[in-house]
Amino acid sequence: MYPARTIPPMTLLMTLLILAAGGCAPTVHVEGPRAISSSSWSIPSDSNSSAPARISSLLNAPELEVLTHQALENNSDIRIASARVAQSNALLRAARQTTLPEVSLAASANRRFENNAGNPLDFRNSFAQLDVNVNLDLDLFGRLSAGKRAALSRTRAAELEGAAVVLAVESDVASAYVQRIALTRRIAILDTNIERAVELDRVVRVRSAEGDATRVDQGLQSIRLLNLRERRSRLLQALDQTRTALAILTGTEAPQFSVALDNVDTLTIPQLSSPSPADLLAARPDLRASEALIEAAKGDVEQARAAFLPQIDISMQGLLETATSSPLGKSLNVGSSLLMPIFSRGRLQSALQFASAVQVEVVERYRQRILAALAEVEDARSAGLRSAER
Repeated sequence: MYPARTIPPMTLLMTLLILAAGGCAPTVHVEGPRAISSSSWSIPSDSNSSAPARISSLLNAPELEVLTHQALENNSDIRIASARVAQSNALLRAARQTTLPEVSLAASANRRFENNAGNPLDFRNSFAQLDVNVNLDLDLFGRLSAGKRAALSRTRAAELEGAAVVLAVESDVASAYVQRIALTRRIAILDTNIERAVELDRVVRVRSAEGDATRVDQGLQSIRLLNLRERRSRLLQALDQTRTALAILTGTEAPQFSVALDNVDTLTIPQLSSPSPADLLAARPDLRASEALIEAAKGDVEQARAAFLPQIDISMQGLLETATSSPLGKSLNVGSSLLMPIFSRGRLQSALQFASAVQVEVVERYRQRILAALAEVEDARSAGLRSAER
């Protein structure tokens, strides 16, 4: 039989305090995203083709390829998204550093003079010391790990949001470019109609002078001509706006921007098919970024809850000291500390409630994005079908 070992009172007290603090930590409910029930689209499609990597290849527009490349290089939104990725990476590195030991080094040297007439080169009364401190947070309750997971999820979200920005910029460039081509062709057609209206107005005036047409007929024809010219002016204004929109998208100053257009007759109308709702949502980078933000918000909630639990640190201090009149002295101190929140519970409770509310908001924003994505595809399929009918 081995003699029973008695637990030191200090160890027993620390254990009881940890258990009591763990029981006082509040329980929280983490909101989860709702499942998608849509399995197919309301409007069927007979097309089975898939889109290539670039919209310019899909439309057979070489000049659009040049503009897209310029936008990817100089667009401000893409540069902002890249900066956000860099910011998230910096925060992730900082979060990872919190789980590593903290090491500090201090060195000092001193010399004592016995009197003012001492020899400045006399080091018999000099000494030096080197102090090394190492601190480590054990993170028994996962506070630091939760912060690191949250930072990692935010970095992933920033990268996915950057990919979504790239797709959005490519789409905006293609939309403005196609609108510019369409406006150019509409203006050309309208110019032909205006030339015919001018000739018809001249004929009506001649007939009115000869008594074969009334002044009402002449006035109506003049109004038709004015309406055509007003429509042309509006189309020219819209054409100018597409040029400035492309200038912004490509990161070019609007007064210096010009673009050559492809021939509208060489453009091809793509025949696209949409994947199933589930596959579409899984492929969209903005929705995947929202999923990563949900994980980050969950990590924030876990970190806020772990703040209620004790924090245990282990510290080690080493000291090397030498003097000219004594041998080298060495010492090593190892200790641990227990930090428990007592009077800051109200502040911690507020931080936990805030993190929980943010997590619910992120989940709802994710749901909102899903509904908007499904509605966009429904509208696009409807527009394609009705355009084909017309």
